Amino acid sequence: MALMKEAISKDDFERAEKGLPPLKLKKEPRPEPEKPEVQDEITFEDISGFIELLRAERKTIRNAEGIRFIGYSVEIMLEGKKKPGRPKESEKEIPIEPTVLEGWMCEGDFLKLVRTYRKDINSQVIKW
Repeated sequence: MALMKEAISKDDFERAEKGLPPLKLKKEPRPEPEKPEVQDEITFEDISGFIELLRAERKTIRNAEGIRFIGYSVEIMLEGKKKPGRPKESEKEIPIEPTVLEGWMCEGDFLKLVRTYRKDINSQVIKW
């Protein structure tokens, strides 16, 4: 037996009899999709001591359900970190080398990085 399109609920019928508009339908919220598993994911909070953006290339990743997540494969040069504690006499003369951080950043974090370090980033290394 087919349902009619004109069929309304009892509450809406009673409201229509009183001259009131029907109740708004409640929308079910969409569940957040699961993030894909990325081995070398970089967040904006991971970046401290930014020196230079070496490479950025757009790369989308799909999760198990097939939903696309837009992001960028990046290489970022960061300042080297000092070891904790008092340096030895031989280590005082050795300069700290910068480190290169490679991985995938989601688009939101990448755009936040670009906005924050706009003056220090060469826009030619970014492949939009």
